[in-house]
Amino acid sequence: MRSLRTQLLASHLLLVLLMGLVMGAAIAGFFALSRSIEQVLAGNFPTVLAAHEMAAGLQEEETAFALLAGGDIGTAPELYKASAVRVSQGFGQAANRVTEPEEVAILARIELLLSRHRSLADRVMETNGLSPQPGVAELARTKILPELQELRKLTEDLRRVNEQAIVEANKEAQQNAESASWRTILVTGGALVLAIVLALRMVRMSLTPLAVLARHAESIAAGDLGKQVEMPRRDEIGALAESFNTMATKLAEVRRSEVRRLQRAERMSDAALDSLFDPVVVTDGKQRILHLNRAAEGIFGAAPESPRKPVADHIKDRRVLRAIQQAIEERSAPSEEETPLVPIRVGDRERTYRLRATPMRDDEGRLLGSVAVFEDVTHLRDLDRLKNEFIGVASHELRTPVTSLLLSAQLLDEGAVGDLNPSQKELVATQLEDLNRLEKLMRDLLDVTRLEAGSSPPKFESVPPQELVNRVVETLAHQAEKEGLDLLAEVDPGLSPVRADRGQVGRVLVNLVSNAIRHTRTGGVVTVRASASNNCVTFRVRDTGEGIPKDYLDHIFERFVQVPGATGGGAGLGLSIVRSIVKAHGGEMSVESEVGKGSEFSFTLPIEAAPGGENLV
Repeated sequence: MRSLRTQLLASHLLLVLLMGLVMGAAIAGFFALSRSIEQVLAGNFPTVLAAHEMAAGLQEEETAFALLAGGDIGTAPELYKASAVRVSQGFGQAANRVTEPEEVAILARIELLLSRHRSLADRVMETNGLSPQPGVAELARTKILPELQELRKLTEDLRRVNEQAIVEANKEAQQNAESASWRTILVTGGALVLAIVLALRMVRMSLTPLAVLARHAESIAAGDLGKQVEMPRRDEIGALAESFNTMATKLAEVRRSEVRRLQRAERMSDAALDSLFDPVVVTDGKQRILHLNRAAEGIFGAAPESPRKPVADHIKDRRVLRAIQQAIEERSAPSEEETPLVPIRVGDRERTYRLRATPMRDDEGRLLGSVAVFEDVTHLRDLDRLKNEFIGVASHELRTPVTSLLLSAQLLDEGAVGDLNPSQKELVATQLEDLNRLEKLMRDLLDVTRLEAGSSPPKFESVPPQELVNRVVETLAHQAEKEGLDLLAEVDPGLSPVRADRGQVGRVLVNLVSNAIRHTRTGGVVTVRASASNNCVTFRVRDTGEGIPKDYLDHIFERFVQVPGATGGGAGLGLSIVRSIVKAHGGEMSVESEVGKGSEFSFTLPIEAAPGGENLV
């Protein structure tokens, strides 16, 4: 099997060879140009320099004979000797570097003329070395200077011949350089085309199958596991294609197994839901019905077939729709107190269900829908009704004898049947205290039954918050002073009147302030405050007393709940009555407390609507 690595390595080696070919052609051109330049420098150029040297020597020799003709016998011989040496040296250099055919005749003529001139010039210099002889100037003008001029002309011819040869050599070098450049360009272009062809082939050979594999991977990701890659190659890409095919086959097997498992799980889940006694309604995130168990179908009818039907089209009860909508939109389950009781007629009888609608999420917390469970609490409601009726009847029947006993004890305490001794008075006082507590318990029990039965609804009117706060402070100011406490009233200015039953809300405030006074030590402060918030008025009663343990805060408003160790109190019905009154007014009740730092009870009342229908601000 020829591996992809071997193919890539061979392709790269070929590219390297092409690069070496281009570089070799360029280097050969450079060497050829270098040799042409070297030939010029080694052949003709020294001859040009030698011709210049000879011309300079001949020029100096003319000067020497001019000085001699002028009578300067001191400088002329020395200058002549020096110029003769320069001329001889120049001639020797030119004779040793003959490169052009024309140079031979010129050098022979120079040699002949120079030999004849030198014999004459030497004799003239010798005879005139001590004193100028008559006729030397004429001899120099007619004989020596013309020879020197002819020698200079021949030297100029020698220089011109070599310079012309240099020009010709330069032209030839330029032509060679241009030819080398074109050859280099052609070789480079050919190598570039070949490299591009090789690169395209390698890209097509490598990337095209990879693109096919990428598309196949996308098909696998999209769920198409039946498609196989046909790639008859024996390199690594072919092995990769085979791996893809094997992976797709195994994934298809796993998916079939997973589908079977999910179908079994779905059937088991549906069977489990259908076997539940309580009705269950399952919806998706768009409030469309996914499943109704048999109990729910018995109430709301058979579950609709696909496409999924909105729950509002199948279930008409608004409380059910609101609970499901709240679970999906707010993504939170309601608390135990917020779960609504929904009366639904089943057959000939009306049954009561506690509706719990909770959001349904996956493992990553994404919302999938909601599950609404209807817990049948009809029997509990019946028991609660019987209990309330019993409490009401018992409280009503016990109230008359308790009142009679309380009246009798009061008459005894006042001496209506005669004076009592101290022991009798103490006994009667104890009876009065117990009977007063029992009579208060009877009143509270009757109030609880009336509020839960709805037999004493609030008588709404427009009441200023300032009036409610001032009245409770005035009523309990003496009790607070007796306990050594400061009772303060804080009312924000400009509060709108609230829609409330003056007597019932007054009872709420009196109960909360009385509890605060009872659970605050001497020197503490109890504050009654009223402030505006969101179209309602919030009343707060804060103390600096004992505080309530955190474990009891969630149960403090339940009936018959008392905090262990709390100082004197009743039967634990006061806060339950308070909350019932606040709820009947459309308000909310809450408490915040910390042990040793005090408590704050607060409730809200809606403000009275303006004549135009808008709330007063």
